[in-house]
Amino acid sequence: MSDIPIQLVGPGGQPLGKLRLGALGIISAAEEIARAQGLAKSTALPLVLEAQLEGAGYQIIKNELSKAVSKLNHVRRGAALTFIEIPVAENTESNTHRIDTPQFNRNRHKKIRGNKGIMKGNHITNLAVEFFELIQTYPNDKSLARYERIIGLNDHKSRLLTELEMLLFPMKLEKWSRKHHNRKILKLCELQRDRVPLVLLEGDVGTGKTMLGETVGDALARRMGNKTQVHLLKINTQVRGTGQVGEMSDLIVQAFRQAKDFAAKQQDNPVLLMLDEADALTASRDTQQMHHEDKAGLNTVLQQLDNLRSSGLPVAVVFVTNRPAALDPAIRRRAALSLFFERPNDEARAEIFISSVPELNLTKEKLGELVSLTGKNNQNNRSIQFTASDLTDRLLANALREAYTKDRELKPEDLIDQARKIQPTPQMNQGNDT
Repeated sequence: MSDIPIQLVGPGGQPLGKLRLGALGIISAAEEIARAQGLAKSTALPLVLEAQLEGAGYQIIKNELSKAVSKLNHVRRGAALTFIEIPVAENTESNTHRIDTPQFNRNRHKKIRGNKGIMKGNHITNLAVEFFELIQTYPNDKSLARYERIIGLNDHKSRLLTELEMLLFPMKLEKWSRKHHNRKILKLCELQRDRVPLVLLEGDVGTGKTMLGETVGDALARRMGNKTQVHLLKINTQVRGTGQVGEMSDLIVQAFRQAKDFAAKQQDNPVLLMLDEADALTASRDTQQMHHEDKAGLNTVLQQLDNLRSSGLPVAVVFVTNRPAALDPAIRRRAALSLFFERPNDEARAEIFISSVPELNLTKEKLGELVSLTGKNNQNNRSIQFTASDLTDRLLANALREAYTKDRELKPEDLIDQARKIQPTPQMNQGNDT
């Protein structure tokens, strides 16, 4: 049986979108929590409904809760409704709903996880969608080690760090202006505050884009010092939804809202909001046969980026894509910085080999052979050189596995042998075609 959508409307009846969980999902979550906490279903149902609404950033209009619960009970008893309409207002408080029922306070220290929700302490929060697949706080040593393993991208690292500093710490830019311009703040510095805090990391596969996006927060935190923390929220691609009308737009709005709520609680410590494979949400509207939902999702992303610019929150968005030409021009126009990542050249590949296996003390001849075998002039490589991940995750890993399997020392010849055997990852289509 398909779920029954819950349509949200504003105080004036204007449509606001659809709740992530439908009526059957709400009922199922309420029944599960009722069993786990020993609550009556009549108690759990309004709690779950209000929690889902507040998780989406809304609160039900006064005197409408009982009507909505009555409709849900009709569905629970088998009524075949087309949809349920609930009047709501935007919630100005936290998206976590406090529950003050005696039944729930009895279990104040219990933590109950279900498929649809979580109860912790005396709160219930929305887990219908895990909006962030990675949440990270910097500085931390693991991220530092990964950041330092990114070879041959020093210029990209420097430009990205400087841009993020200017976007997220505008007071430092103003301090610079006063220092060098007779204690005046340049108008250009003020214009900086009006830019969309968006950075594009784009280019070929396996060139370090995602790894840099996931670790640059550590370098930024250490650069700022003074116990500064930087947080990373990596958006889950679930925000594309399942294709239902309005679903993608609703999920994008909720993801950005949760990111802003998170940032508002960090005491001015900045947040990086990262989306890998960003072209999946921001493909050009000129793309033939583009689905209406994709167009609506793109428009929603553009709106959320513009809203973020005016929010005053220390949030910067990092979009990563292997298909830069597929991005909508409106996304590119908004980007404060765009960095293009190419496959490592001869010098960069040599540096990767030297830094990855320093114990082998590669001779000039051996190193030169490795660089040649992994370059685009090697006829076996189809006129493309190896990516950084081809070197570290395939060539070097294969050589290590071979030596380990044979229970002997690793030799330069193992690397050369693997360089002759494997081929570089094919280039991903950089254009609009899929």
